[in-house]
Amino acid sequence: MTSFAIIGGTGALGAALAGRLASAGHKVWVGSRDAAKAQAFAATLSGDVHGAGIAEAAGHGEIVVLTVPYAAHADTLAQIHPAVQGKIVVDTTVPLKPPKVGTVQLPAAGCAAVEAAQALGPDVKVVSALQTIGAEKLGSGAAIDADVLVAGDDAEAVEAVRAMLTGLGLRSWHVGPLANSAAAEAMTSLLIQINRRYKIAQAGVKITGKPKDAPAAASVSIRALPGLPLFEPGQDLASAIAEAVRASGEPLQPGDVVVVAQKVVSKVEDRAVRIDTVEPGAEAREAAARAEKDPAVVQLIATEAQELMRVAPGVIITRHRTGHVLANSGIDASNVVCGGTESVLLWPQDPDASARRLRVALEAAFGVRLAVIVSDSLGRAWRMGTTGHAIGSAGLKPLRDRRGEADLFGRELQATVIGVADEIASAASLVIGEAAEGTPVAIVRGATYEADETEGVGEILRPLDKDLFR
Repeated sequence: MTSFAIIGGTGALGAALAGRLASAGHKVWVGSRDAAKAQAFAATLSGDVHGAGIAEAAGHGEIVVLTVPYAAHADTLAQIHPAVQGKIVVDTTVPLKPPKVGTVQLPAAGCAAVEAAQALGPDVKVVSALQTIGAEKLGSGAAIDADVLVAGDDAEAVEAVRAMLTGLGLRSWHVGPLANSAAAEAMTSLLIQINRRYKIAQAGVKITGKPKDAPAAASVSIRALPGLPLFEPGQDLASAIAEAVRASGEPLQPGDVVVVAQKVVSKVEDRAVRIDTVEPGAEAREAAARAEKDPAVVQLIATEAQELMRVAPGVIITRHRTGHVLANSGIDASNVVCGGTESVLLWPQDPDASARRLRVALEAAFGVRLAVIVSDSLGRAWRMGTTGHAIGSAGLKPLRDRRGEADLFGRELQATVIGVADEIASAASLVIGEAAEGTPVAIVRGATYEADETEGVGEILRPLDKDLFR
């Protein structure tokens, strides 16, 4: 593992970064003007962490990260100059000048990072980063839904720093030469203004947009997660998944998609219903006679549906209250036990909300950005057999709109919209057990998708006014 020296490592940003690097398994040297203070702080962190004076710590780090106030910038650069020759120095400094920290005040050189490069000389590869990520957010250990702007003149050094950031669960973008650090440094004052004016905390930067002609993943891995229990109502599903992931020896990585079978989500959310507690109405009894089904089950099917679209022997096609068109409102009787009596399992009340809760908990547990899909096996019009479908999602756009992109021959795509969430759910269903396998969770790694904080699977559902079959 790479060793890092955090200069100014007992300050808020330096301490947060040191803790995150140590948690990721790196060797960390905390550098401070007060070596004893650095040593005392290092002792509070778990992992291979050491404290020392500024110059000594800089000498030990393969990559040196500068996290000092601008007032101490020039003096610190002079102290570390001999120790950092031939190394990468990551400068996080923002030229804030109290009391007007909410006003952009860039130095004559254009930005603090360029000042650092001038002071350290041509043998030091200075890279600018982390100006727009608050110390509190970095120190929380949770996943961070914000972007880091990385500027630098040496491409290899920039990619080394971006690899470090990825390992810490951070998204980053190379924004050009070191001189462009001026924009990131200036952005800090703007974020301070936003925090003050709108009474929010830890405002950050997020790059939005749609990838154009993004290549399909060269490879995708799908693995079932072993070691999960038979779930009961009220159990902590996220904690059980996190424990099983840790036991597997393969932690979650940034961009992983955790696919969870609807059945276990419904079980922990207490969506099992005993048949003997249901009193069917007249309409349910009439539909049950046509469908040759238990009237109590048909009553539940109707209760869970916006409408009964088709009733035939053995099946009732409904438009579910969530908008999905499917058989029997998704009601399932397999692998369901409730007080020793015959029971059925309903879908979660809000599958998107279920996915969001799981995502928040798992990101907090592993400190990386994830996506979560709640899946179920559904049939398809005019085709036999069921396949995995996304009925709830969080952290990804369920559709990828490629209209406007070019094909191999330069022709503009006119109608290509890919159901990414359904594709991932279907792939995961290859390893998620539908019978006695007992493997209700799969980890999908390497899938191409667009990260998103707002969309659920509702985007997938075709509006009623575009129903081509009615």
